[in-house]
Amino acid sequence: MINFYGNALVIDNDLKFLEVLKGEQKLLENYPCFFSKNFKEASIILKQSKHNIRIIFLSSGISPSKGLEELKEIKKDHQEIPICFVSHKPERDPKELFETDQGFVKILKKPKSYSDFVGIIEELFKPKESWTGIEASKEQKDVELNLSDEAYIPTLLSDFIFTPKSFFNVFIRLGPAKFIKVLNSGDALQKDLIDNYAKKGITHLHIPIEEHSKYLRFCDETSKRIVAREDISNAKKVASVLNLGSNIAQSLIRSGISQEKLDFASDFLNQSVFLIKSMKMKNESLKRFIDTIETKEHTATVSFLAGMIANEVGIESLKSVKLVGTAALLHDIGLYDLDPDFKEEDLESLSEDKKIIFDKHQKHGGELLRKAGGFEEVICQAVETHHMRRRGGDQSKRTNNINILTEVIGAADEIYNLVITKQLSENKLHYYTVTNLKNFSPQIERAVLKLLEKKKAT
Repeated sequence: MINFYGNALVIDNDLKFLEVLKGEQKLLENYPCFFSKNFKEASIILKQSKHNIRIIFLSSGISPSKGLEELKEIKKDHQEIPICFVSHKPERDPKELFETDQGFVKILKKPKSYSDFVGIIEELFKPKESWTGIEASKEQKDVELNLSDEAYIPTLLSDFIFTPKSFFNVFIRLGPAKFIKVLNSGDALQKDLIDNYAKKGITHLHIPIEEHSKYLRFCDETSKRIVAREDISNAKKVASVLNLGSNIAQSLIRSGISQEKLDFASDFLNQSVFLIKSMKMKNESLKRFIDTIETKEHTATVSFLAGMIANEVGIESLKSVKLVGTAALLHDIGLYDLDPDFKEEDLESLSEDKKIIFDKHQKHGGELLRKAGGFEEVICQAVETHHMRRRGGDQSKRTNNINILTEVIGAADEIYNLVITKQLSENKLHYYTVTNLKNFSPQIERAVLKLLEKKKAT
């Protein structure tokens, strides 16, 4: 299975065949699809950016033109979307449709199931990066360099993935716009080197933005292998998945939203959901998770926590949990856009300037997502209201107009800020359950208490 964030669109007037496709729920969870029996319906779907159509399958039976007129119409406004030609009866369709380059990227003859469509999706969207031919960048090693902070993405030193040789050019940030290059791509990567940096108080290594997608790919492949192994504990699997999520989050924060990053985010959420469900089967509680996890990057950890709470509340379908996880991963995108260097530990001592930024970040985040397009409205609403509460004494933060997805993210955000970052203790946990947790709706309160293995606080 490849990373795929967004939807396919099948335009076909063979209603019996469409019913067959709609029945393949397992594949449709991983490769979501809209189905349209005519071009008018399809045009409405395409006009709405929130649907994020990544690929179109156009049947020859859709019109007298065998789909060629529809192809021209789509290409006029959507040059970037690959369109595949579908022929149920190739022996009856004109030969020139198959012999001439009409603008279709692929031709699918006599498809029998959605698997045939998925095969083309995987072929077109499978990563084509190679790990061969890596080269050192031009910067000199071991000297102070004046470089742009915006051109490098941090990854935690403790989470950096080791290989016999470095696939990346790696830097350490000394201060604002000051770096030192510590590894050329192709250099031997020795654990002693990393340990020495840790002893010196270095917490992050920095990778150039143009190379970071390869690092994400590497984290993704590593995480998939670890999650698939039965001899590795869930705690180590979670750590690996959160490492992937942390790097995705940093990339979104530092260099903005892109379809490629959302594809990575989709796989991070797939792995998160798989682990959450397996942990539930083994009755591994949220408290045990908090006890074992080190403090990780905020948004990735909140996303994982939100998945745990959603699953307990009863939001169990892969699509729904991924909606929660996506909104959680992006919940502070507005904050980091306004202040890229904002740190969660600053929350209790914000200056007046920082407080103004913090107060704006929810609405700003929702606006950023709507402007980017490709996000369902429920995600945008959750991002712009995740500090609102259904109950509680603070009238400025209280509203009945709040959906369950938003509450799940709000609860996960508070668990991170008030419990995980403050070093878990029974007193702090009890205080959280009888104060902050009371501000949420009863089903959220019950779900979190159950995950914490506590009876309802009185």
